[in-house]
Amino acid sequence: MLLVSSFDLISLYLAIELQSLCLYVLAAAKKDSTFSTESGLKYFILGSFSSGLLLFGISIIYGTVGTTNFENLSLLFAGSNDVLINLESSIIIGLVFISAAFFFKIAAAPLHMWSPDVYEGAPVSSTIFFAVIPKIAMFSVFLRLFQNVFSNFHDFFLLATLLFAMFSVTIGSFVALKQKKIKRLLAYSSISHVGYMLLAFSANSIEGTQALFFYLIIYMITSVVLWSLLLSVNTLKNTDRSKTLVDLSYLSTTNPLLAFTGLIAFFSLAGVPPLAGFYAKMTIFLTTISSSLIFASVFAILTSVISSYYYIRIIKNLYFEKRENTTFFVPVSRSCSLVMGSSSFLLIYLFINPTLLMLLAEKMALCLF
Repeated sequence: MLLVSSFDLISLYLAIELQSLCLYVLAAAKKDSTFSTESGLKYFILGSFSSGLLLFGISIIYGTVGTTNFENLSLLFAGSNDVLINLESSIIIGLVFISAAFFFKIAAAPLHMWSPDVYEGAPVSSTIFFAVIPKIAMFSVFLRLFQNVFSNFHDFFLLATLLFAMFSVTIGSFVALKQKKIKRLLAYSSISHVGYMLLAFSANSIEGTQALFFYLIIYMITSVVLWSLLLSVNTLKNTDRSKTLVDLSYLSTTNPLLAFTGLIAFFSLAGVPPLAGFYAKMTIFLTTISSSLIFASVFAILTSVISSYYYIRIIKNLYFEKRENTTFFVPVSRSCSLVMGSSSFLLIYLFINPTLLMLLAEKMALCLF
């Protein structure tokens, strides 16, 4: 809430740091696990480096124009073009550092190196939180910063976001193909979905921002289902190690409803109708094409086809992969059942009737300007 409501570069930095400190503790919450401690330490070191980049970028902006307030900055840049010409190079250097920190925080490739290791080592309950929640706050505040305050530098942001979007969809789609551990696979899947969000970001329009928020909310709902599924696939043997694709083998025989829930979530991520993930991807591609980003849109569509392979591979494991020995799964908790059931229903319902969520996304987009 502090991050979204920040209206100054200093309060923005402090809110990000406050959030990051909590996430470092969450990543290392499992004190008796060396993997959890390692992931917390990696996250802390790399997160501190990105915070240093952000603070350095803010200091360059302040040293150049003498203010850090969003309103003062937007008024200054909306005024005389002579001011921009004289200060343009210094401001762009500051924006390079700020945008690098932003792309690191949302785990956009090639600044994604922390994401798979942190996802893998952190406890599942912690991973759910920092895989789902912080992205919406990050995108909200940086949308306002880039498209409102620094709108005069949209050429720089368009180039940067397009490059990071194409890197993200490529690395997220191709590297995930060879992953055997579910957490790492979901981490690379998250990187590719960040690429689609950055495509909508680079559309630089109200429609693009609306499509971004719509996609982000659908992705959050789908992620809740997937991570709840990962929490629920417990046997007596796999509780002390990272879960692999083998742990999902033939789940349809032991728990058909759980397997069907996973089928809905993975098909939604792949963008298969009649699920909300298809509608969300379609809105992003339509807005980017209408913004004349034809090459980037076609490239993202082709990589989306490639990424659907590993989602279908997981579904094959759920339904068709035979196990060598019989496995008994621990019963699913009531809270996980309620969360997965309601979220799966939303994935189907929001494809049939997405109007309410589209209106909410439009309201969120208009609030930023």
